[in-house]
Amino acid sequence: MILGSYNKLSTYIKRHFATIFPFLTVGKAFNIALALVEMKLKVAKPRSKPFVYRVDPCSCCNLRCASCNTWQTCTKEKRVMSLADFKIIIDKIKKYAVRVSLYDMGEPLLNPEIYSMIKYAHDAGISTLISTNFNLFKDEDLEKLFASGLTVLEPCLDGFTQEAYGQYRQGGDVEKVKHNIKSVMDYKIQHKLKYPKVDVQVVMFDHIKNELPLIKKFLQDCQVDAVSYRQENLGFNSAETSIANKDNGVGQCFWLYVGCMMRPDGNMYPCCGRDFDRFAYGNILNDSLANIWNNQYYQFSRRLFQKGGNLPFNADFSKIPCLTCREFKKCKTMSHE
Repeated sequence: MILGSYNKLSTYIKRHFATIFPFLTVGKAFNIALALVEMKLKVAKPRSKPFVYRVDPCSCCNLRCASCNTWQTCTKEKRVMSLADFKIIIDKIKKYAVRVSLYDMGEPLLNPEIYSMIKYAHDAGISTLISTNFNLFKDEDLEKLFASGLTVLEPCLDGFTQEAYGQYRQGGDVEKVKHNIKSVMDYKIQHKLKYPKVDVQVVMFDHIKNELPLIKKFLQDCQVDAVSYRQENLGFNSAETSIANKDNGVGQCFWLYVGCMMRPDGNMYPCCGRDFDRFAYGNILNDSLANIWNNQYYQFSRRLFQKGGNLPFNADFSKIPCLTCREFKKCKTMSHE
């Protein structure tokens, strides 16, 4: 599967429906239907709640990827989430959540409680997913991985030789990644297990294109469940082939109705924008989901997509990231007029 825009609801549904459907309940299905209707109507204060979540267990990383500043950024943010805080979050969202993805700015396997976190979410009836560079995984982790109940594992394999792989995944070892993918699939096949679905992520960097046949053959031999070839949007390719920073303007932002993300400190955001010290819409550890979801910041962001005149200037809202987002077409902005 070749993935284009990350910000199309149809793309998200196509990729994840099969691994989310088994976790649906009548109540969750009703909430999803209501959310989609309220999104269509551009309701500023919806009755529905988000149903897909990204909860970042660790915003540190063991690699130094070329277009990522995670490894060198100084921030006051908490970098590793505790299991206790994770449980608080899950308890607050489990009534609505059909998917929790445990990754964002860093490497989830750096969190020593990652498998306990996955299991807690799984036991709460929630589909789980992690995306990982897969350098830190070890053979002795196999039983913990499968016992956790993880639904989807997305290891990244951006190259077949170390020379190509290391150009972007600096500090990484491609042989470790390949060994770990094969070990997981061997264990899964040997024990005749359904989960996790292993969906290998391959970013289409210019410098690995001649190795794509080797990657494809290796993954076929391993019998992985899926391979997702992602368009490069990190600005590492040449200017001619990179899609980074292009104004896609794909339409109304669906994230303001269907999902949200939380960092290790509990701060809650409407999407997974790649910056530290961002403008937070609230803190899920200190407040309820309902209060944050329909607070003044969320309502302001949703009104940007309603027809009509610009919103009056409010200094408190000037740092809201939706104002400068180029991924979606807004109907208005904030002005002094």
